[in-house]
Amino acid sequence: MSKANLIILLVCLSGVLIASSDFDHYFLLKTFRLDYFHTGNDQTEIYSFDEVFQEPVWAGSVTQLIDNSNLGKYLFQVFDEKSGMLLYSRGFCSIFGEWQTTDQAKKINRTFSESVRFPWPKKSVTVTISVRDSLNRFQEVWKIQLDPDEVNYRRGEQFSHVEITPLIENGDPQSTVDIVILPDGYTKKQMKDFHQDARRMLDVLFSTEPFKTNRKKFNVRTVDVPSNESGIDNPQKAIYRDNAIGCSFNAFGSDRYVLTWENKAMRKAASRVLYDHIYILVNASKYGGGGIFNLYSTCASDNPWSDYIFVHEFGHSFGGLADEYYSSDTAYNDFYPSGVEPWEPNITATADRDYVKWQDLIDQDIPVPTPWNKAEFDSVQSLYRKNRKRMENDHTPQVKIDSLIAANGKWVHDFLRSQAYWGKVGLFEGGGYSSQGIYRPFIDCRMFTRSRTGFDPVCSRAIERMIQFYSE
Repeated sequence: MSKANLIILLVCLSGVLIASSDFDHYFLLKTFRLDYFHTGNDQTEIYSFDEVFQEPVWAGSVTQLIDNSNLGKYLFQVFDEKSGMLLYSRGFCSIFGEWQTTDQAKKINRTFSESVRFPWPKKSVTVTISVRDSLNRFQEVWKIQLDPDEVNYRRGEQFSHVEITPLIENGDPQSTVDIVILPDGYTKKQMKDFHQDARRMLDVLFSTEPFKTNRKKFNVRTVDVPSNESGIDNPQKAIYRDNAIGCSFNAFGSDRYVLTWENKAMRKAASRVLYDHIYILVNASKYGGGGIFNLYSTCASDNPWSDYIFVHEFGHSFGGLADEYYSSDTAYNDFYPSGVEPWEPNITATADRDYVKWQDLIDQDIPVPTPWNKAEFDSVQSLYRKNRKRMENDHTPQVKIDSLIAANGKWVHDFLRSQAYWGKVGLFEGGGYSSQGIYRPFIDCRMFTRSRTGFDPVCSRAIERMIQFYSE
C-alpha cells in the first residue's frame, strides 16, 4: 500500500475526528438533497437518479458528521471525490425496505421516491448507498458522482407563502434536535386545530422520559400546508381525500398503518424550515400511525390513543427502536430472519448473556432468558384479537370497540406488573413480531404495549444517545 493510500485509509477510519473539525473546509451551511428512485421486488433493487435540490439552510450538526451507531437497514456515505475521504454518513430505513418483506413484493416490481440529505459540499463528491446482506453486513448497492456546481440542480425556496410557527425554540440548530411537524388532511380553516393538536402532542412527548429531561435540546416548528379536503385516505372504506402530503391508512394492507408515498410533496413542505426529523400529524379520529427510522413519523391526532401513538412512533423514527410486541397482525414476511441479529438496540436474537446488547444493565441474579407467564398472556391476547376482529366485521360502533381496547389494556397493565421480574432488565421472550426466538429487555415498555407506559431503560438509553448525537 502506498503512503498516499495509507493516509486515505486512516482518514476514512477516523473520519469522525477529521471531517468534524473541518466542516467549513468541506461544506456550506446549506442542504444538499439527493432525490432518487428505488425500484425492485423481494429479490432485487435498482437505484436511479431523480434530481438534486438545494435547501437554503443546514440544520444538522457540524461536528457529528460520521454515523458510527450501526443503526438502520441502509447506510449512505459521502466521500470527497478527489481524495476518497469520508465526509458524512447516516444510517436510515426506507419504505421500500419494508415493502420488500411483503407478499406484494413477491409478485410485482414497484418504485418509491426517496431522498438523502447532507451538508452542501464545496467540491465534487461520491455518494454511496449500502444495504445489509443476509448476515447484516453493509454491502454497497449504488454509487453516484455529484458536482455541487452543476447548473441543473434546483435551488431556492419553495412554499414561500406558507406560515411557519415556532413551538419550541432552544437555540442554535447545529446543536439541537430540530423537528418539523407537518399537517395532513387539515384544510385552511382547520389550521388552528392543527396548531392545537401539535402543541398537545408535544406536551405528551416532553412529559415522557428521556425527552422530558432533554427538552432544552430540541427545537420544534410547524409549517402550514393546508389540504383541499379534510381527512386522509382510508382505502378499506373506499375513502379518498385530496390531502397535501398524501397520507393514507392501510399501508401494506395493515389497517392502522399510516404512511405517505408522496416523498417529494413531504420534502417540499419540510424544506421551508430547519429540520433533522419530520413528523406528520394527520387529521383523523381513527387509530393509526407509523414511524420509519430517519425518514418520518405519522400519527392520527384525534384518537383516544393519540398520545401513545405520537411517542411510540417517534421512538421508531428518531431512536431507531424496534416494535417489541409480537401478537398483532403485520404484513411482513421474515422481517427478522432466523439466525440474524437485529440491528435495533432494543431486541435481540441471542439468549447468551455474554452477547446481549444490554448485558451491562442485567443484574447477575436475573436469569437469562428471564421467565414470565407468557402462555397466559398469549392466551388472553388471542381471545381479545378474535373478539375485536368479530366486532369490526360486524360493524360494531367504534365506542364499543374502544371500550374493549381499554379493558384489554387495563388487563395487560395489571398482568405485566404482577410478574416476578417486573421492573428488572432481563431477556424476555417475544418481540419484533416474533413470539419465539426474539427477546426484549423489559416486561413492558412504550414499544411493547399500547399504553402510557414509559420507555424501558434500554430504549431510554438508545434515545439518549441519539439526542446526544444530534445536539453535540
